[in-house]
Amino acid sequence: MYHIIIADDEPLIRTGLLYRNDWKQIGFEVDALLEDGSDVLKYLEDHRADVLLTDICMYQVSGLTAAAQIRDRYPWMKIVLLSGYREFEYAREAIRCQVYEYLLKPVDSDAIRRVFENIRRELDEVTHEEQLLRSFGEGEYEQILSLTRVVTGSVLGEGEETWMAYARLKPVMLNAPAEVREVLVKRLLEQLQSKLVLRAPQLAERFSTQLRSLDLSDPDVAHRQLLELLSGLNDDLVSGNYVKPERRAADDSIAKACNYINNHLGDEFTYRDVAEFVHLSPRHFIRRFRSEMGETFTDYLMRVRVEGAQRLMDAGQAKATDVSAAVGYRDDKYFQKLFKRHVGCTPREYERRKQGEEK
Repeated sequence: MYHIIIADDEPLIRTGLLYRNDWKQIGFEVDALLEDGSDVLKYLEDHRADVLLTDICMYQVSGLTAAAQIRDRYPWMKIVLLSGYREFEYAREAIRCQVYEYLLKPVDSDAIRRVFENIRRELDEVTHEEQLLRSFGEGEYEQILSLTRVVTGSVLGEGEETWMAYARLKPVMLNAPAEVREVLVKRLLEQLQSKLVLRAPQLAERFSTQLRSLDLSDPDVAHRQLLELLSGLNDDLVSGNYVKPERRAADDSIAKACNYINNHLGDEFTYRDVAEFVHLSPRHFIRRFRSEMGETFTDYLMRVRVEGAQRLMDAGQAKATDVSAAVGYRDDKYFQKLFKRHVGCTPREYERRKQGEEK
């Protein structure tokens, strides 16, 4: 049985929703009848619920206000809103709060049944997915949850660069069975989508379209496509000023350029690509970059790629033999020369030194 709470400031409606629907047959247990959004939020401090069925307009805290706070604090919950009002503003706000369904009063039992049977099927699927993830191992399960949050945060401009956060997640995904990997990717993308709807609705719509073209059947293809998708989304968020880039420069265009560079270390690109991203002519971009950063674009790119390689090896996410490709260099011998020039030793020597320090 899944757990539901009902909130409405009219006692007759509350009891009617309880007794006029066969909740147990649908697969739900009604745990509480509450009269205000404030009661809902207080109840959830000590109890877990799967679904909230609530009126929109209540005396102190409205159903919409409660829904917005629940979406932030208890993202797993499904929310069904009831309203006797047909104003578009309510529906639009309900969409922003990511409610599951918006029903107009009076609501008949058939409509309630249809909605909650759909919710039950989705909750059954989530339960099955949870069991799959836990079957991978309890330690791995906790690591997965932590890493997906890190990757989501990185795309949204919180914490480290997306490519580095994904580098931490990728080994776990490679070791996971195919069905676990699919659930893991789905969870990650659902987390991102739910946050995008609040921060950048127009990007969320485009992101949703891109998800449908993602091919998860081939692990190598999936990883490449997924990283491109996540990095591209971060680019869009930075370009649209939904996310502020880490301030490596006072000049906003150069700060965005640095964010792009650090977010695409494993990709092949030129200064022309970065100039296009920040909407500057290549010649003007090169001059502004050197003036702002105190080094040329080429020197900056070489330096951050070497530093990125060090970080990957420090974190155990790449070996000395393959770290050059991970940071965008296809010529390993050339990269070894660059690495030695910047660090004073080759990647293999650096790796052996780190291993010696850890013993």
